[in-house]
Amino acid sequence: MNILKIPVKIYAGKVSSMDVELPEGSTYIDLLDTLKINPETVIVFKNGTPVAVDSNVTSGNVDIMRVVSGG
Repeated sequence: MNILKIPVKIYAGKVSSMDVELPEGSTYIDLLDTLKINPETVIVFKNGTPVAVDSNVTSGNVDIMRVVSGG
């Protein structure tokens, strides 16, 4: 099984950058689980375009932006 090395930036008040290794065929939900991030609290971008969290991770830059809501 091949391993993907994904560069990830997390925007949540501050910016964190890291490389995450995942098995090929993993989804963005798997990535969020690895990072211990609730998928309901973020939007995931791949090369600047929003992606569905249940789609497969492919190589490229991933940005995770925390969604802020209030009322």
